[in-house]
Amino acid sequence: MKEIEIEWNGKKAIVRMKRLTFGELNQIQDLSADIKFFNGQPQVSLKQSVMREQSLLKAIVEAPFPISLEEIRKLDYAIGNLLFEEFSTLNSQEEKKNVT
Repeated sequence: MKEIEIEWNGKKAIVRMKRLTFGELNQIQDLSADIKFFNGQPQVSLKQSVMREQSLLKAIVEAPFPISLEEIRKLDYAIGNLLFEEFSTLNSQEEKKNVT
């Protein structure tokens, strides 16, 4: 669990975020992948926005705002970006090596 301090409605607030499981991360990748066929060959693209939004939706367990996809999409860019950076650090391979 990680606590991130943000400014919300002019006041300091805490967002609590959890580390995701292998299955949760796989599910986000599945939702983010777009497969199209070109000349019979599969072409895979990753929808970055979907990945970032779904990652925050799954990882945030407590926040000063309602935890929903709609509310996450309404976040100020600086707050959303900060939360995604913290999510990335929390769920990085390097971070997991230090878990006992």
